Amino acid sequence: MGYRSEVVLAISKDVMPYFLNILAKEPEARSLIFKEHDTLNEDYGGEGTLLVVWSDIKWYESYEPIKAINSFVEECEADMIDGFEVEYQGDHVRFIRIGEEDNDYESRGTLHGWDITMNRSLSY
Repeated sequence: MGYRSEVVLAISKDVMPYFLNILAKEPEARSLIFKEHDTLNEDYGGEGTLLVVWSDIKWYESYEPIKAINSFVEECEADMIDGFEVEYQGDHVRFIRIGEEDNDYESRGTLHGWDITMNRSLSY
């Protein structure tokens, strides 16, 4: 069973070469992105943005593929990615994770910030 999350990851075409380099070093992360997703859009918004969505995933930092993806997201918020300087940090990635508990969520980056948002709703 385990604790499950809903996760959305968007990566701009500008930093895609750096992301692919990370995935080349971590084959399980590459599989998670390109095979084990619920939704994959390689041209989100018509801007070449990679959009990946996972529903009901164990997003544990202790799993190496998750750790690699999370590290990349953190680098995108800094001014260096994989040793290369980038402009407009945070504008190259959007990451949202919603856990099972009401107060368990995280949001990083600003890429497509108005289009990719978190929304909790009440169903009855």
